[in-house]
Amino acid sequence: MALPGDNLAPGEPFWQMTVATTIDAPAEKVFPYFLQAGQDKAGFYSFDWLEASLGFGIHNTYTIKPEWQNLKAGDFCTFHKSGMGMRIHSVTPNRNILMITNGLEPNHPLPPGKWEMLWTPLFSLQKGNFVSWNWDFNLFPLENGQKTRVVVRCVAKAKGNPLAISIFKHAFALPSDVMDIEMLRRVKRLAEGTYPLN
Repeated sequence: MALPGDNLAPGEPFWQMTVATTIDAPAEKVFPYFLQAGQDKAGFYSFDWLEASLGFGIHNTYTIKPEWQNLKAGDFCTFHKSGMGMRIHSVTPNRNILMITNGLEPNHPLPPGKWEMLWTPLFSLQKGNFVSWNWDFNLFPLENGQKTRVVVRCVAKAKGNPLAISIFKHAFALPSDVMDIEMLRRVKRLAEGTYPLN
């Protein structure tokens, strides 16, 4: 199915990940967990050992914090303790959060100490090359709003050195797939009130 972030960047995707789950809770109970995602907030509800081994500096929090519930377009979601992350493109309450990193639009203002992973020498904008990807969270109500279908998609597009694209795909995409699946599993248990995980 088409999702809001599919066409934010031009070109054909070299990698697309879609993961989904059905949660036995209304969207209003699910959405707050995604609103507070971030290295400097609640983390990403995924494998703590994997995040630690990659040096991300993430400490997952499994309770809703009111001070982290005001996410809006133009904010920044931090992934790594170095400040690397993605811009928030749009937020539709209880329905969608869309993040974007776009090497064709690199000049957006960012908070102090934050940065986007836009390119390497192999993805040089001077050569007309770019890398762009999104992270798209979608919530669809089911059964008169008593359940929620969560669909998370990441689409990566690039123009550049084929070797660089292949390295990016395997070094970045595979861990992202694994961590997104675990994130949805934990958010499901949290929203359904069956956390901690067994």
